[in-house]
Amino acid sequence: MKLLPKKAPHIRSDVSNKTVMGDAVVTLAALYFMAMCYHGYRAVLLGLLSVAVCWGADALCVALRGRRVNLRDFSPVVTGMIIPLMMPANIPYHVVVTAGLFAILVVKQPFGGLGSNLFNPAAGGIAFATVCWSDLMFSYPLPSSGINFFGPVSATTSSSTAYTLYVGGVPIEDATSVLLGQLAGPMGATGVLVICACLLYLLVRGTVRYQQSLLLLFTAAVLNFLFPRVAADGLTSAFYEVMATPVLFCAAFMFTDPVTSPGRNLGKALYGVVGGVVMFLFSRFGGYEQTTVFAILLMNAVSPVLDSLAEWKVMKERRMRYGRQVSIDLTEGEGFGGEEDVPAAQAQEGGR
Repeated sequence: MKLLPKKAPHIRSDVSNKTVMGDAVVTLAALYFMAMCYHGYRAVLLGLLSVAVCWGADALCVALRGRRVNLRDFSPVVTGMIIPLMMPANIPYHVVVTAGLFAILVVKQPFGGLGSNLFNPAAGGIAFATVCWSDLMFSYPLPSSGINFFGPVSATTSSSTAYTLYVGGVPIEDATSVLLGQLAGPMGATGVLVICACLLYLLVRGTVRYQQSLLLLFTAAVLNFLFPRVAADGLTSAFYEVMATPVLFCAAFMFTDPVTSPGRNLGKALYGVVGGVVMFLFSRFGGYEQTTVFAILLMNAVSPVLDSLAEWKVMKERRMRYGRQVSIDLTEGEGFGGEEDVPAAQAQEGGR
């Protein structure tokens, strides 16, 4: 038999990198359409610029390694689409460019590129922009205020719901405005209904596992229900903390990154629960009004530990099942060729 060595992974699955990234591109495009309706064509221009920067930087790194650029690799496209959606629509272009370059050249490619990065590239780029330009990252235009393509941005800026929660206030936006995205915030993280539809599509397609996204949302909602940080009831706190902040967007598109999250279902479940706790703690003790990307980066660091715990649990269950099966086989073997056959064997020896 001739064996042909192939690169890992060796487990066959109907879900490939092409389908995962393709589904992400489709759903993120829906969010860009919503952002265009609220903020004009500048939102689309930001997305196109970010995609071009990320794809160009990724292709350059691949070429410098002496490898062929894979045109079917949509991972830099997804990274480029996510970064502007977590920013205000009036963000200067140089911030988007810098965040994209940092995501690819610092967070992704130095660790080996596709499938080898330890941290989510988009989260790393957004976190870098947040640290460098926090005043620009948290100054949001009002929906339908009109933003110029180039030059000074004349849109009226406003504080987000996340900032209101951060300072301990109760948001004035009603549930309808939150669900429809008619509030100040990141241009792609405010449309709750559209994000929920995208998440449902990804779950049905199998691109995203419910153990991560749904358990993350459930854990964050329960903790905010039990320990509200605003002068309101638990249900109101849980609604605004999960729906009116980037938590829902991150649960659908960033926290579920297959490269930086555990592989086992048990590990994914632990990842979701612990991630909800970490996001809750970051929202309480973080230094910024939006800390979800920092929580994601921390969870990326502990992902191998959770995956090892899940693998240990699976191996332990396998050993237990194998031990029980061996015990059953031995018991059945004694019934056929054990004690009952001894007298007959001894009689044969005596007759000889």
